[in-house]
Amino acid sequence: MMLKTNHNNSYHRKRNKVLGLPELIAIALGGMVGGGIFTILGISVSMVGVFTPLAIILGGLLAYLAAYSYVKLGVYYKDEGATYAFCKKTFPDSPFAASLIGWWVIFGYISTLALYAYTFASYAISGLAFADSEWVRKLVAGAVILTFALINIWSVKGMGKIEDIMVYSKLVILTIISFVLTNN
Repeated sequence: MMLKTNHNNSYHRKRNKVLGLPELIAIALGGMVGGGIFTILGISVSMVGVFTPLAIILGGLLAYLAAYSYVKLGVYYKDEGATYAFCKKTFPDSPFAASLIGWWVIFGYISTLALYAYTFASYAISGLAFADSEWVRKLVAGAVILTFALINIWSVKGMGKIEDIMVYSKLVILTIISFVLTNN
């Protein structure tokens, strides 16, 4: 990544594009069908029961509308900065608005990352003798976050390939579960 200036003497990053179409699709699908499907599905089923499929359809519709909005904003603004960049361009006279959105997005991602890692750790140690140990669960969750952070720092392309495997595997698993549940 290198910095260059434009006619306003502001700095812009020029990125070396290392992610291909499969990785970008996996990132988008991973964002839409995130780890929440494994984290809160059981809670949702216990709360809404037979209306779970309707809730999933409604959630899918909302996710579609959000994705459609991002696509339209990306085409309109021709920028890859997503929420922060869109807010900054929509409210150009207010650096506070874009900064506030940026910090909220970071907080949301960190919170979600922690929840997914904790849930993964809970599943990973569930059959072991120390499954009830809170500190082991947190240690595994921290190790998961550290591992993925190091992989991402080491190789964005490598992390993209891992994202491909994880997201497409998740979609295959969810498709199989859907077929099993609808045929019983």
